[in-house]
Amino acid sequence: MACSLSGDGLRERTARWREAVAGATRAAVPEGLRLTLPVGRDTRVAGLAAAEQECCPFFDFRLHLDGPYLHLEVRAPADGGALLTDLFGSAD
Repeated sequence: MACSLSGDGLRERTARWREAVAGATRAAVPEGLRLTLPVGRDTRVAGLAAAEQECCPFFDFRLHLDGPYLHLEVRAPADGGALLTDLFGSAD
């Protein structure tokens, strides 16, 4: 399991994700992570998730809008767990 991005592309995408999910509340879910963010980040997070599917199609993204909150669930197969943690951090 590997991301098809490399070098500068990978560093740029990682930085964009880290900025988009900064300050998120994290919780473990089966095979992944749930991040809770302000709903105002919905467009940015959805765009990044769509772009991520092109280079890392093994990630499963689910967005749930709940009033003032956006819940982003990201799942990966067991052998992609390290990539998930590298990109999104670990549960609090």
